[in-house]
Amino acid sequence: MKSKITFLYVLLLTFVYVVNGQEKQKTTILWDVSLSMQDRDFDKETIFLEAYFKEHKQEEVTLIEFSNEIVHREGYKIIEGNWSSLKSRLSSSTYDGATSFAPFQEYNLNSDTILLFTDGMQNFSEDTPSFEGEFIVINSNNTYNQASLNLLTILNNGNYVNLQSKEGVKKESTQKYSGTVFHNNLGIADMDVSLKGSNDTRSKTDHRGFYSIAANPGDTLVFSNGYNDYQQIVGIDPNMDLWITQYGISLSEVVVTEEIKDQPNEVITGYGKENEDKVGYAVQSITEDDISDISVTANNAVQGKFSGARLGQNDDLSQITLRPSNSILGNNYGLIVLDGVPIKRSQSQTGELFRTDFIDPKNIAKISVLKGLVATNRWGSEGANGVLLITTKTATFSNAKGQKRDLALVQNNVFDGKLKVNNKTLVTPYLKELKKGGDIKEAYDIYLIQRKRYIKSKSYYLDVFDFFRPSSPQIGYRILSNILEKESPSYEELRGLFLKSSKNGDYKIAYIGASRMLELYPQKVQSYLDLAMTTIRLQEYNKGADLLIGILNGSANPELDFSGIQKITGVELRNLANRHKQELDIAKIPIAYTNNVTYNARLLFDWSHQPAEFELQFVNPQKRFFTWEHTGLALEKEIKEELDNGFSNEQFELIGQETKGEWIINIKYVGNLNTNDETPVYIKAKLQKNFGKLNQSHEEYLIRLNAKGSEQLFFKFKID
Repeated sequence: MKSKITFLYVLLLTFVYVVNGQEKQKTTILWDVSLSMQDRDFDKETIFLEAYFKEHKQEEVTLIEFSNEIVHREGYKIIEGNWSSLKSRLSSSTYDGATSFAPFQEYNLNSDTILLFTDGMQNFSEDTPSFEGEFIVINSNNTYNQASLNLLTILNNGNYVNLQSKEGVKKESTQKYSGTVFHNNLGIADMDVSLKGSNDTRSKTDHRGFYSIAANPGDTLVFSNGYNDYQQIVGIDPNMDLWITQYGISLSEVVVTEEIKDQPNEVITGYGKENEDKVGYAVQSITEDDISDISVTANNAVQGKFSGARLGQNDDLSQITLRPSNSILGNNYGLIVLDGVPIKRSQSQTGELFRTDFIDPKNIAKISVLKGLVATNRWGSEGANGVLLITTKTATFSNAKGQKRDLALVQNNVFDGKLKVNNKTLVTPYLKELKKGGDIKEAYDIYLIQRKRYIKSKSYYLDVFDFFRPSSPQIGYRILSNILEKESPSYEELRGLFLKSSKNGDYKIAYIGASRMLELYPQKVQSYLDLAMTTIRLQEYNKGADLLIGILNGSANPELDFSGIQKITGVELRNLANRHKQELDIAKIPIAYTNNVTYNARLLFDWSHQPAEFELQFVNPQKRFFTWEHTGLALEKEIKEELDNGFSNEQFELIGQETKGEWIINIKYVGNLNTNDETPVYIKAKLQKNFGKLNQSHEEYLIRLNAKGSEQLFFKFKID
């Protein structure tokens, strides 16, 4: 062993003599103290520096320790090769945070020689800095980014010293994947789980639906119940749940009685106009004002305007579905009633198509959607799948002075005025420990010790970030950036980082998180939209537009189904095209997205954990509320689509005079689809008032869902 060290010492000493040629006076040491560098081989680095200072005996040294930012800077004088005080400082470095070379771009190092000690695993920026003077990059880690180190060396016309052999680089190995196969909240027992193409690797779900199997990223797992096979491609995240749906009748309407208003509103029903207070069911409606001028068919007029309404393969109104499919042999399409007369509809069981392109969207005065037996019993079994009522201007010519009203979000409920206030603060073992610190320094020292115990927790860095950020944003973001230092961070951790940083307006960090999500989880369509929206927030409008267009036409990834996020994507592209025409190459924007939509307000909700179950309660200025349930019972088919394609967001639009005033948004945490899943859930709400108008404004709110069953106020806002 001694002979090997001696050989290395002589080799490095020879190298230093060769690259210098003359004695230098000023040296800068850039010392990477990111979390991954805690595994550095300090002994080998010491040998290198011993050789260096044996040659440079009289030297002024500037030490710069960095991770996601410059952490520490200090000057040292080396006299007769004595660098003991510098060595002492290097040996006691604290390792925390991700790696970024960005701080050096605007830093005047003013040195003859620059020694950069790093593994090249830059994950907090995409910068490759330029240095003046002699440049040497040194790596001592087993795991390192060879391409990054080579690029640094070449661009700076420098030299690269690798203190580790190639055999030390970690290789990809088989890992354990586990999860639960479930339907709604119930695990499915005795289901076969196997590796596609292998007869040896097999497993079976236990009585809870839980399974565990060895695989590599890119492999395909096959789940079989004896009748059907379900395939899932393995990614990086070792936690893989599978939700198997069995379509059936799902009743979602709730009848609620309420106090009578002095001036009741009227809604269009199957029996004509009725008092809204007496109908006992929800009615969703739009008027001619909600139909875009660019709509050329009735299909365009309806598309994206009603919750739960979907058009068929040919995007024709006659194939509209308003409720979950409830018939195997019968017709599952909704009934269309034009000016009181049912019209012929397409047949889902035979594929026979009856088009509705004869309906002129410019002649439509109002469209209403009715669901449920109470709402549709006038038409008997024909109305079992819901009814779409279309009233034309021709039919209402004599009474065309109706006022625009929005009923899409307001159901027949009265709010009791009691706000859901959550006075409980988040309590975890690690936060309890941190609170024992008398000041920031003491708390940070506790964190450095405790993190080894909690590093596998998906919520640890996210919660500790919240603990430190109010007092020290610098420390907070250093801790948050450790998620990027993980070799295989979970999707939930990365999306939590993305949601928190974007909510706080730290879009550069959000962009890094979105880029990492797309790199590690390219099968999730949400990653593409997150990257597009963060790019736009960084004012790279043309690049953002290209990303949005790629989602809309599928070119972003032809192997994925982007239909679940196309409505939101289309709204974002329209808004971008109309608000930033001067900065955009407008010619590349599809003509269908050049006219903007306008709302009194738009609400966009994003959550970090896809299988999360929760309820959002919207209380309008008239103290009426509507509850949107993101649960397996209420939205079984929709949530399956979210899980299959990897997206987790929903938008709501507020339009009409009655939406003006104060709104209250409450939230209830129901749990996770898999009852054994303890993954924390973060939900971000983006509020855009006067959406699509010149005075559009932007606010964001974020909440962590804690105890299952808990209800709390999310946020309040006012529409003027």
